[in-house]
Amino acid sequence: MKIRHVVIAGAALAFGPAAFATEAPQAAADCASLQAKFDQHAAAATAEQLSQAKAARDEGEKLCAEGKTAEGAAKLQDAISQISQPSQQPSS
Repeated sequence: MKIRHVVIAGAALAFGPAAFATEAPQAAADCASLQAKFDQHAAAATAEQLSQAKAARDEGEKLCAEGKTAEGAAKLQDAISQISQPSQQPSS
């Protein structure tokens, strides 16, 4: 019975890191694509929208660089939504 556990644990250790390794490049690609998407939307954004969204973009970029890709992607998505919203200018 103990030998079976050792074999299963050994297999998990051998193949476990490979399963996680396939997710990391995808998340890094998501960060890069979200950064590019932000840059595309930034061209059409107002200065006010950019000033508000820049902090979220910078934080997302930092998190992605630290390997916290899920949190970084969420921050980048937040930044994109901030500059994608129509500006709220008072009508006269």
